[in-house]
Amino acid sequence: VLIISFAATTLDTATRIQRLILNEFGAATNIKPLSNRYIATIIAIVPAMLLAFWDIADPGMPSGGMRQAGFVLWPIFGASNQMLAALTLMVLTLYYWQKKKPILPLLIPMLIIMIVTFTALITNAIKFFGENGILFSLTIILMGLILWMAFEGLNKVLEIRRRM
Repeated sequence: VLIISFAATTLDTATRIQRLILNEFGAATNIKPLSNRYIATIIAIVPAMLLAFWDIADPGMPSGGMRQAGFVLWPIFGASNQMLAALTLMVLTLYYWQKKKPILPLLIPMLIIMIVTFTALITNAIKFFGENGILFSLTIILMGLILWMAFEGLNKVLEIRRRM
């Protein structure tokens, strides 16, 4: 019962947050339908339903088996989640460096996470190439984002050094 309650609460919270974000976006951009709570809720739920119920080809399965889209996207979700962790560590590292506090406990895990995540994305790109164009494209986009993140971090380091 506890696990089911946790899942239901998480689903409710995620849906509500997505709806509120869509409502705010609708108000900020003057897109009236997004300001409607029912339409925003439907827009928030439909992608999750597609991931749960839509079967797509899984290049990881022998003979091109079909699986739910959510399971096929899982490795890419994992990589994007690790990218958020690396981004958080990068922001903290830069903040601590500006404050002249020790940064190695943040810098080392950040570099490890970025390198491992980028390596996993390369592996996924090789696996998805020619098998699944959508997953390959998403993987390439994530690779570009992690490189952009590293580039922005290095630019910030150079900017901080110039000010020191």
